Amino acid sequence: MARYFFDFHDAQFSTRDHDGTECADREAVSSEALRALCEIAADHPERYAGTKLRVAVRDATDRPVLTASINLMTAWHVDEARIGEARSEAA
Repeated sequence: MARYFFDFHDAQFSTRDHDGTECADREAVSSEALRALCEIAADHPERYAGTKLRVAVRDATDRPVLTASINLMTAWHVDEARIGEARSEAA
């Protein structure tokens, strides 16, 4: 298996992977990138709301092989006073 390095970036920080992860094939690299993005976003949703989190994957020769990103967006469709009210109460 080949070793790949997963570097994470957002608007406020960047981390460079110095250890790497062994992956069997292209699908494993892609799956690991997406799994890691989802895990990071799930652990800190308030930090990533309205912004993009990106992972750039490198091979052992430092060559870029994959970039993946995730955007977390929210849009309220009711005003703050109506949150939690039943439909009949809000009317």
